[in-house]
Formats: sequence, C-alpha cells, structure tokens
Amino acid sequence: AGSSYIADLGLPTLVAARHFTRQPSRAMASMMTPPGNVNCGGHFAANCAACPAGNGASWCNGDCVWVSPFDTGSCEMRALGSMPGLDVADGSTDFIYWASLTAVSAIVMLLFACVYKKRVVNEIGELPRSMHFMSNELSLFICLKKPQTCLHTVFCMPVVLGKNYNAVGVMGFWPGCIFSFLLTYTPLWPLGVLIRAILAKKVQDIIGHKTTMLKACVNSLCCMPCDVGRESEEVDDELGAEISCCCKATVTPRFVNEVNDVKHRLCDDGFGKTRICGQ
Repeated sequence: AGSSYIADLGLPTLVAARHFTRQPSRAMASMMTPPGNVNCGGHFAANCAACPAGNGASWCNGDCVWVSPFDTGSCEMRALGSMPGLDVADGSTDFIYWASLTAVSAIVMLLFACVYKKRVVNEIGELPRSMHFMSNELSLFICLKKPQTCLHTVFCMPVVLGKNYNAVGVMGFWPGCIFSFLLTYTPLWPLGVLIRAILAKKVQDIIGHKTTMLKACVNSLCCMPCDVGRESEEVDDELGAEISCCCKATVTPRFVNEVNDVKHRLCDDGFGKTRICGQ
C-alpha cells in the first residue's frame, strides 16, 4: 500500500523513500495517510494488524501501538489522545514495567537498609536535647565533596532520610525509610515534595538552623538529592559521626564533639582570628 501511494504521488523513488522513512508528526501523518489506510510510522497499511508485516514491534508505530513487551504481541490502534512511544492500548504494559522496577528497587534497598541500620544507625544513635551546641550550616552542594554521602543519597535516598529522621527524633528509621520510598519512587512524588519540605524544615529547626518553608520547598523540588545529602552531613556533624563507604560509622565522644562545635562556630561566624582557632 505504501509503495503504490508513493508511485501515485509521482515522486522519484529515492526522494520519496527518504521522505517517508522519517517519522512524521501526528498532524502531518494524518494529512499524508491515504484514505482507508493507517500510518504505521514510516509506511502505511490497510489496518494496524497489517503494519508489522512479519517484522514485529519495530514496524508498529504512528497511529498504532504494539501491545506487549515481546514479539509475540499484536499491533493495535492507538488510543485516542495517547502519545507515540507509549504502550497504552490496554494500559497494562507501562504498569508492569513500573511495578517490576519498583519491586526490584524496593528489594535491593531493603537489603541495604538492614545492613545500614545495624552498622550505622544503631551506632550513631540519636541527637540529645540537652548539652547541645549547634554546628554550622553547610552548603547545599556539600555532598559533592563527600563521595560516600553522594553515593548513598543518589542510590539509596530513603535509607539516608530514615537515618536523618531517626537521629533527630522526627520518626523511626523504618517508618522514615518506607514513607520516603513510597513518596519518592511512586506516582505520589508531587505530594512527596511537599511532605519532604515540611519534614526538612522540622529537621532544621531541631538542629538549630533557621530556614523558611519556601526555601525548603524549592530545595525539595529542584534539588532533593543535594538537600538530603546536605541534611545528612549536618545531622552527622551534630552527632559527631563520620560515615564512610561499606557502612562504617565512627562516632566522636559527645563532650569532644560539642567542644568542636563551639570552636567551629567561633572560627567561622565572623569573630576574626582568635586563639581558640589556632591562629
């Protein structure tokens, strides 16, 4: 059907082949499609079932969609209003892809979380509410200087959030992990951005850093991994903890860490050169 239509146009074969092998826009395709045919995404056929012509899913495009992730599927008419490249003829394929990837991610993250809790969370403990001097606020991109924090945040962000929330007493480690995973790796992420901003502000309030709800929302929306990494480093500083790769945690004694916090604030907050800074 496609070759006869090209011949009817009276175009040179080479020119016509070059023109019709490119994927046209939906509007242009509807204008060029011969009456009684469908656009298969580079050629035409009497109906979608005839588009593959034995070539499988790669020949089923344009007005049609391949309903199956394997070559045993069928070429069906695309649902009205759907976009090319999305298998939405029955709505099941995309869901299967998403559910499979989410399930694998959940299993891998659960295994890592079990190890992380035993070797890190249980070791660093929680932030005391008495005898506490807050440390300095860190840059939003501080995690770029901390490879271990960057890796943990990018690949296992719910686990890091669970650690942060547990350390400051916002919620337990496991509720924090599960809650963060559901809001980050599911279609609930827009709601997750708002809830994450609320919890981030609460964490900052507890460790003594001033922030606004607007700033927390912007950080969560535009750069959540960086924000979580920065928060993790700040919480670790408050606890006197140093977390390295392979889930190793080293904790400075509480009294020593509080003295260090006072020293850092005196050195970094515009007091000038002082004896306590070693200058």
